[in-house]
Amino acid sequence: MSEYKLLNFFIIFATMKINLYELREEKKKNFEERLKFIDRYVEWLKKTPNREWSRQQAELSE
Repeated sequence: MSEYKLLNFFIIFATMKINLYELREEKKKNFEERLKFIDRYVEWLKKTPNREWSRQQAELSE
């Protein structure tokens, strides 16, 4: 990144008004959503035959 672009980035960043409370709440919400996703995925793994989920994992890794 050129010095000019870097300077512009810092100027924009420094002038942004960041609400730390909103940022914390958003982080908390994202974390909770991630945990819910993991729970749903674990439940899916438990009820899905090994052959099915291993086939899907193989397709993802190709």
